[in-house]
Amino acid sequence: MRLKKSLPGEFVPVNDGNKTLFGGYQNMLGKLGVSKFYRDRSCVVTAFTNVYLYLFRPDEKFSFEDYNHYHYWFFKILRPKIYGIPTARILDFKLNRLRKSYYLRLKSHILEDIPIKRKSIDEISSFINYAISHDLPLIFFNWLSPKIKFLAHHGVTITEIIKKDDDYVLTISSWGRLYRLSLKEFLS
Repeated sequence: MRLKKSLPGEFVPVNDGNKTLFGGYQNMLGKLGVSKFYRDRSCVVTAFTNVYLYLFRPDEKFSFEDYNHYHYWFFKILRPKIYGIPTARILDFKLNRLRKSYYLRLKSHILEDIPIKRKSIDEISSFINYAISHDLPLIFFNWLSPKIKFLAHHGVTITEIIKKDDDYVLTISSWGRLYRLSLKEFLS
């Protein structure tokens, strides 16, 4: 199951000179004066920017500057703290400002997977499948699993889930690139 526009060049295409990015990346904020300290804590801001642009600007291709305009706007509204934006509930709370000020019809659906009560791979994949089947990208918060290096303590955007034997392969946007990872490996 994949988003209608989940391929490179379709999912939030950002023109960065001679290449097209797969969504944005948090270091783009440096061009607008955001310090490295806060850029390092802005992965969820980037994931939200990707989701917003996918949902509300679906047919656009973005220049680096255009994407960064939205990115910085969300950065100022969401304001990551020294620990970033650590949970979906905190992001949802911060999004209330956007919902109220701009009459934004954006509803959050949250699946929490906490160490003392872990969700099964089937519960997680069902949640992801449901969202993707409705053409809704997901923001994935990872604070628990350091096993997949590029995903350690990071928030990313899920664009696709594919069943493969007893596993699921997720396609995600992170650092402006497409990555694939095993959900089973991530959860083990």
